[in-house]
Amino acid sequence: MIFLRRRAVLTALLLAVALSSHAAVVAPAAPAPAPVATAAPPPAPTLAPPTAPPDDMAVLAADEQTLGQLQNQIPAASDDHSLAAVGVQAAAIENRASAMAAARGHALTALNRTAGRGSPRGAAAAQAAAQRNLLQAQMHQARTVAARAAAIFNQVAERRREGFSARVLEQSPSPLSPEFWTGLREAVGPDLARLGNLAIEAADVAADAEEPRGLLALAGGLLAALILAWPGRWLLERLGASAVARWKGKGRRSAGAVWMTLVDVGTPVLAAVALRLAAAWGDLLSDAAADLAAAAVVAVGWTAAILALGQALVTHRRPEQRLLTVSDAVSTRTRRLLAVVAPVTAAGYLLGRLNYIVGASVSATIASNAVVALTYALLAAAVLITASRGRQSGAPDAAARPSAAWTLISLALGAAIVVTVGAVATGLTTLATLVSGQVFWLALLGAASFVLLRFVEDLAAWLFAPSGWASRLLGGVFSLRRATVAQLGILTAAAAQIAVLLVAISLALTPFGDSGRLLAGHLDQVGVAVRLGSATLSPRAILSGIAVFAVGLGLVNLVRGWFVRRYLPVTGWDVGVRNSVSTGLLYLGVVITALSALAAMGLGFQQIALVASALSVGIGFGLQQVVQNFVSGVILLIERPVKVGDWVNVGGLEGDVRRIRVRATEIETFDRTTVIVPNSDLITKQVQNKTLGDPRGRVLLELSIASPADAERARDLILKIAAAQTEVLSDPAPAVYIDGLAAGGAVNFKCYLFVASPRDAVRVKSALYFAVLAAFQSEGVAFNGAAGAQNLIVEPGPKLTDLLAGAGKTTGAAPKPPRPS
Repeated sequence: MIFLRRRAVLTALLLAVALSSHAAVVAPAAPAPAPVATAAPPPAPTLAPPTAPPDDMAVLAADEQTLGQLQNQIPAASDDHSLAAVGVQAAAIENRASAMAAARGHALTALNRTAGRGSPRGAAAAQAAAQRNLLQAQMHQARTVAARAAAIFNQVAERRREGFSARVLEQSPSPLSPEFWTGLREAVGPDLARLGNLAIEAADVAADAEEPRGLLALAGGLLAALILAWPGRWLLERLGASAVARWKGKGRRSAGAVWMTLVDVGTPVLAAVALRLAAAWGDLLSDAAADLAAAAVVAVGWTAAILALGQALVTHRRPEQRLLTVSDAVSTRTRRLLAVVAPVTAAGYLLGRLNYIVGASVSATIASNAVVALTYALLAAAVLITASRGRQSGAPDAAARPSAAWTLISLALGAAIVVTVGAVATGLTTLATLVSGQVFWLALLGAASFVLLRFVEDLAAWLFAPSGWASRLLGGVFSLRRATVAQLGILTAAAAQIAVLLVAISLALTPFGDSGRLLAGHLDQVGVAVRLGSATLSPRAILSGIAVFAVGLGLVNLVRGWFVRRYLPVTGWDVGVRNSVSTGLLYLGVVITALSALAAMGLGFQQIALVASALSVGIGFGLQQVVQNFVSGVILLIERPVKVGDWVNVGGLEGDVRRIRVRATEIETFDRTTVIVPNSDLITKQVQNKTLGDPRGRVLLELSIASPADAERARDLILKIAAAQTEVLSDPAPAVYIDGLAAGGAVNFKCYLFVASPRDAVRVKSALYFAVLAAFQSEGVAFNGAAGAQNLIVEPGPKLTDLLAGAGKTTGAAPKPPRPS
């Protein structure tokens, strides 16, 4: 009875170790490397004398023979389990051979070092040379065996990927058909028996463990796991929060998010690893239990990553700590949803691993795949509905309208749900599991990438800020300008962000295996290929070219937008140079994208030249003006006789250049009218550019005074008014010249003044005229033609009588002078 109770206790502890997590990576139920044959319990130690360890060269020779056998087994292997076993053996041989080669290399280095200290002679020299030759030969043999083992492993991996691709589109009995349920009913008994046998084996291994080593290992592992999961995690979170609170500058929120994510993911994973290692050290785990415990460690990391990234982005209880701006209601709903997503996706992963470890039947695997895929589809639908409700509950303004990115994500998520349900209904359960699993895998990668990209950008902005550490170092040591340091910061952040995106893309494509190759092969068989000279165009090639062109244009717009928003503003260039660089980058990107699309369609440079020559006549006649305008636009960007922001006059049309496009240039006139001018007009016609060279503007004042005696006083007043006007430049100095003398003694002046920009000339000219009028009036300087006092001489007679009579009748008005007779 004591033995049975101890076995029951150890069995329960074993299950706690193996199932110590409740979340996992949602990967397709593709077979993983098969475990090596279950090892029998080690025999009891005997008192036989110790034997010498086997010669490593003998082991290497045996491994070389084993490699020959494995090479012969690869073509005959008909299932993935056999291939996995071959791959495991090849990997083990490669590790042993590589270690042996490294050891021989170290020994050879030590021998050469010893021989260099003194020059051996005679028999010692011959012995050293023989030993050196032996080490070199053994190192070469070990490297050869390692390379051969690596080649076999790669071949096995390729075969397994091809098999996985073939199984993705393999149709099995649909859950809607009677064959599915019949096969499942027949397979339940044997599968449960195998599961029971593995459980009994795991209990026996745990019960036969050496005491008190097993119990001490398990207790120590549990204690370490508890310390890491609770006090250790709390302490690290507090340290990170205090450090972030002292952070001065940009990036506090992203730095705190990264630190909390690392702590919330790292501590549970370390706790699970400590528990698993303790159980393994205490010999408490059988082979099957060890595999399941390894899957549990992965599950812990997955669950912690889901919850930690969700907290960093949306679900943090403090709104100021969230990287995304959402309401508290949306945060609460998302937190509840992630609390369901994590354990359900973990259960799906562990179910797939359990099927593989047990060696479940095909019917059981199909059934589990169908259940997992439908559950994932249900969770994806819940995510979509929750996000939609969150947007609808927000403010009904422009911010509540869905963005283009969210529209694409929702469409992709909806398509994945439809494909998953349709694949399960038609019997493509492996495809359904793959597609539904990728939804959560890509979501996790997207969230992690967003956090890292935000952190990299904020970190670079903090380091390369004017008071940042990198800015002070580069400016002090290398005497770099502040604009150059800012450019280096942006380029450094861009390089780091590109690296993050490349890693994310590679991880996103990894779970697919080579399943896309089979789909591409089926596309090749659709439709009839068309031959154009030596080139062959198929529907798949055309679709590939269109896809490459669309993706390329998207990347070009992203890169160009990054240049315009981030890099160009810190260069210190004027608007015209920025526009030239931006447009030139667009031209270059479109050309590269077009060439890549043609190459994806199967058209090489020879075929492209053939098509271009065939279209040259049509282009020469039909598109002559378009090509002329395009070439003129390129000339404008290179020579820059006209740039964005210039004040130009083209054939009487005067205005500011707003944009230089591929075919035409936009000019905004002073009445806010936009005129489209072909680029060729700016090259072939006379164009007046008022801001091309010297950006200063000239103001011309034309004045005429009545009396020559007031000429010098008028000049002094004009110069005084110009000096008081702040917008009038002192260099060149204002100048007042007499332009001519009128017949009646009037003096005509021309005054030349300069302002900073031609755009200020009209406003400054008006202000100067007002000031001149006020000054001349106050100083009594009369303009030519100004009305003054008039003396009338009227002789006595009828005219005087009429004049006096009219003056008496008129009140409030001056008498009109009589007309000369």
